[in-house]
This record gives sequence, structure tokens and C-alpha cells, in this order.
Amino acid sequence: MNAQDKLQEKIFEEEQAHLTQTHGKLRAMKEELEERINTISEKAAKEKQDIRSNLSLNFDSDTDSMETYIEFEAMSHSITQYNIEQDAAAEKLGRVKRLLKAPYFARVKLQFDLSEEPEDYYIGSAGVSENAFEHLVIDWRSPIAETYYNQENGKTFYTVNGKKVDVDLQLRRQYNLEEDKLFSFFDTQVAIEDPMLLQSLASSRTDKMKAITATIQKEQNAVIRCADVPVLLVNGIAGSGKTSVLLQRIAYLFYCQRENLRPDQVYLLTINPVFRQYIDQVLPDLGEENPRTITWRDFVHIANAPDKGPYEPAAEADLVKIERALKSLRLEEEDFRPVMQKGRCVLSRREIRRASEGLGGIETGERFMNILADRLAEIARVKIRRMERDDKENDDAEMTDEPGVREQNRIKNQYGGAFSAISRFAFLDIERIGCRILGRKKLTSAEWIWLKMLLTGMGDKNVRYVMIDEVQDYTAAQLMVLRRYFGSAKFMMLGDEFQAIRQGTASFDKIRELFGEVAEFPLLTSYRSSPEITEIFTRLLPREKRIRTASVQRPGTAPVKMACASRDEYVMRLRSLISAAEQEKGLTAVICGNRRSLERIVELLGEDAPPVIRRNQALPSGGVFLITPELVKGLEFDGVILPDADPQMYPEDTLSRHRLYTAVSRAIRRLSILAEGNLTGLLEKKAE
Repeated sequence: MNAQDKLQEKIFEEEQAHLTQTHGKLRAMKEELEERINTISEKAAKEKQDIRSNLSLNFDSDTDSMETYIEFEAMSHSITQYNIEQDAAAEKLGRVKRLLKAPYFARVKLQFDLSEEPEDYYIGSAGVSENAFEHLVIDWRSPIAETYYNQENGKTFYTVNGKKVDVDLQLRRQYNLEEDKLFSFFDTQVAIEDPMLLQSLASSRTDKMKAITATIQKEQNAVIRCADVPVLLVNGIAGSGKTSVLLQRIAYLFYCQRENLRPDQVYLLTINPVFRQYIDQVLPDLGEENPRTITWRDFVHIANAPDKGPYEPAAEADLVKIERALKSLRLEEEDFRPVMQKGRCVLSRREIRRASEGLGGIETGERFMNILADRLAEIARVKIRRMERDDKENDDAEMTDEPGVREQNRIKNQYGGAFSAISRFAFLDIERIGCRILGRKKLTSAEWIWLKMLLTGMGDKNVRYVMIDEVQDYTAAQLMVLRRYFGSAKFMMLGDEFQAIRQGTASFDKIRELFGEVAEFPLLTSYRSSPEITEIFTRLLPREKRIRTASVQRPGTAPVKMACASRDEYVMRLRSLISAAEQEKGLTAVICGNRRSLERIVELLGEDAPPVIRRNQALPSGGVFLITPELVKGLEFDGVILPDADPQMYPEDTLSRHRLYTAVSRAIRRLSILAEGNLTGLLEKKAE
């Protein structure tokens, strides 16, 4: 054994010893925290028992009542303190349990001042301290961990509260370990030499996305740790880690705003339910709760709008037309709906119209509607009292000529449905008003919500962040609606303009126009596909984009292209490809060009057809399945089979080029392209 090998062996032993020691400390912490939680529970139970035994309720006089209330307050405070202490211990226990699976994934050695010794910091998926001052492991989101993700040995920096701290990074070490066993370590500097990244990329994919915390690259880290700007736009090629970056960004925001940002204040819009299930474990694995993850159709339901289907041809011009028309719009009787309560009409269309006519000097819009709603509520109260007198059905009602607060509350409670309808502006026939403005027979969901917002101010001002994945699949009208509805939120949008596979969606230029000044980041490195597969899908990109892209994967298997001369040959080769894929590890997707093609292939294969993944279904944990392009956005598979890559399915036009780019770029290691007859010309010609 030479001197270099002996040195490596010695370092390995030292690293293993440190890991063993750290893991032992974490085990001791776990036991201590579990014992503390049990002790707190026992103390709280005893305290509650003592309270029940000793508390005397005395309300004989004002003084006695005051003393009783003071006792209540003191006991409540005591129980609250127990709860706070227990919650803090439970939260730390959760972090310790996560770290016991893998205590850390990296170490940096930093020198802050030449007169001081360098300091070591171990970076993990969570942070814990042995005491209030000494960090056992630091959280990957902590400011000092930025030195690891900067990937620059020597002079580098990290940022704390907007202030730059210069340091000398003397060591950047990555670890491959599990629990208390070290398998290997690497001293690395730049992404292309990152053994941990390459090892992660080489693993088989499953039905769930995993966090990329240990392998975040420099360009991705710039997005994750970007300043808290109003609008953040990420334009990345297929396989550049956009969705992973989005989820790590959410985790970073939760970390930085631990005291005042709740999961219900963050919305994540995904393009389909399959993808929502694919990503649902990433944030919990990092110790964070998932934000409210919804599709566009879920949002439509949240806004209580009519669901007109998953895809809508709503035009930006129609939204502008609606907004302009309101300035001179006069509401008609048929624009209103009667207000009902248990089958009885509380306010008729005519009564509502008359009330609205009294506001003729005010422009139709949010102020007009709020004044009208207040007026209708008062008219309803008067009318309800008159109805009760006429019916003489409520003998117990306290009827007076001048109703006081008690009487008003009784009416409001007894006729809550009617007053709720008024406060929710359910007396407006949004559909009719919008159709009258646009001269159409029906509105899209986007147009309906837009008009309701303009008329009533409807929206959610409590949401602080809205994250939109696959933004290229949204229309300008949908984005306008989302921006107005979440009027107080900051937006993060991620997408790939060359994966826009539907007509009428917003270009990135339009997105910039709609949102004004944006902080924009490009992601041009593909971490997903082998160089051979990357070469095929990047040929479909414009030249200026193509020459700037790169793949970090190791060379793999050459993709297979088959043009079959007959139906029999086509079916035989397709069966053979599927059979071979079933013997491979991981997931293989047979991506059919559209629903009709999928059904045709199911019919051709008969009983041998793989299962079909439809909307709202989760991916299988392994094997082969059939799926269509609109459901594969954001997903990746070990293998992809394109069974219908012919000129009919993929003619030489822009949308077909985008659909083919999207389908091919889902493949990580294996790609098979098949056609009955000739292959599409898109595979042979580079985009200009």
C-alpha cells in the first residue's frame, strides 16, 4: 500500500469514527427527547388532575368571580406552557429521527480569519445542536451551508440578513452513508465532477419524487436562495430539475420564515393530479408540511365557479373586454337571482333591481356591489319581519316596531341562508352578465371568475406565495385570473416554453408582459437523460437554445428507432419492446400521442396491454404502463417507448415538435421510438 492509499485509509477511519460518534449522540438525543416528552405528558396529566381536585367555583360576588377567573387564567397558562414545551421537544425529535437515517451528507471547512483555526460544519437534511451554541449538524438551508452549494473552493461567501460574509473554503467533502455506516466520501468542487450527483442520477426511478438536497447544483441553488422578490420566473430545459428546485425553494421559504409562514398560506399549482401524487413526499421528507397543492380545476372549485373542464380557450382580449364594459354597464332585472330561504322568496329579482337603481351614480363594480349588498341586507330584515307578522306563525318572536340588537340577531340567525347569499353576492347571475357583455351563450371558468372578482372584489388576500409549475401550459387569461385572485401573493413560475403542447397558452414573453418586472433564471443543464437521449430531444430546440444546453449523465444505451413496413411487424416489435422493458428495473412509460392512439394500442395488444394511467391515478411503483403526454409533465422514467412516432401523430409543426420534445425528454436511460410506416420527419431535421 502506497503513502496515498494509507492516507486515504486513515481519513476514512477518522470520518467513520466521527460518523459513529455523531450517530451515537443522535441516538442519545432521541432517547432523552422521548423521555422528556413522556415526563411532560405525566406532569400535564397530574396538573390537570390537581386542577379538577382543587378548583372551587365561586361566583357569589364580583370579587369571588374575579378570583375564580384569575385561577382559571393561571391554570390555563400552566397547561399552555406544557403544550409549548412538548411541541418543541416533538419537533426536535422529528429532526433527530430524520438525521438518524443519514446524519449528514457533506462537510465544509471554513476559515473566517487568518488568525483563527478553520472550523468544520457538517450539513444535513435538518439541523440540531448539542446545546444552545454547538451545532452537531447544520440545516442545508442555513446561511453557512451556502458555501457548500456555491461549489467554489478558496475564497467564497455566504449571506446573513442581506450581509455578505467572506470566508475561505478549504474543504468541500461529500459523503455516501447510511445511519452509522460510511460507504465512501468525495472531495469535490464543480458540478460536472460531482460523484454524489452522478450516483443519484444512476439510481432507478420510483413512483415518488425524492428530495435533491444533497445534490443541489450551483445554478439551482441560485433559484432556491433567491431574494424574496415579487415575481420569480424560471425557464429551464427538460430535465434541469425545475420541479425539484421549486420544492426546495418552498422548503427554504418555510425555514427562513419559520415564525410567520404557514403551509396554508402557500399554493402550489400543478398541471395534473398524477404529478401532484408524484411529489407529495418531498417536503414531508424534509420535515415540512405540503402547501395547498391544487390543479386549475381545483382552483375553479375553490372560487365556487362553474367547472367547464380541464382545458379552456379563454382569451386575454375577452377579459379586457369584460373589464372595459363594466364602466358603462347597467344591470337588468334578469342579471339577478332571487334570494331564497327554505323555499320562500326573501328578495325577488325586481326588488333587487329597484335597490340597485338607487345607486345609479356609482360605477358598476366592487364598491357598487358592496353598497348594494348592505342595502339588500337591510331590506331583507324589514321584509322578514313583515312576513312574520303576516303569517303569524312565530308566536314566540319578540316583535317590536323598533327592533333592537337582540331582535336583529334573532332574524339573522333564523334566516342565515338568505343573509349568507347576500354577503356572498349569490344574487348576481354572473353567467348571464358575462354572456351579455361578450355576446356569447356561455363563459369559460376563467371569464366567470374574472367577472366575479371585478364585480365583488372576490379573492384571497391571505395567501402569501403562489407557485405555478409548468407555467407554459396556462393561458394568459388563466394567469391574469390567478394574479388578481391572489392579489397579495408573491409568484414563482417555472416552465419550459418548448413543452407548451396546447394551442393558445401564454408565451414567456407574454408572461413577462403580464407580471411586469420579474427576476428570471435560466436552467440549461439536463440532469435527467443520457447524452444520447439528450441529443435527440435538444435537436428539437431552436439553435440558439440547443448550443447552450448540456447533459451531465454518463454515456448510456443508444436509443432505438424502428420504422415498420407492416401492421404485423409493428405489433410484433411493440410487444417485444414492452416485454423487454418488463424485465428492466424501474419505470417504463409507453407515451401515446393522444387518447385515441392509446385506445388503439390497447386494442392491438389485447390482454398483453400494460395498465393505463388516467387522470387522478398514481403511478405504479415499477413496471410498464400506458400514458398520454398531458399527464407526463414533470415526470421522469427509466425507460420511454414512443409507439406512434409517425408523421400523422407528429406532423412537422410547432405543437408537434413540442409534444415530441416533451415525450422524448421523459426518458432517463432507455428510449425506443416506433412507427407503423415512416418515422416523423421531426426526428431527422434540427430546428432552426
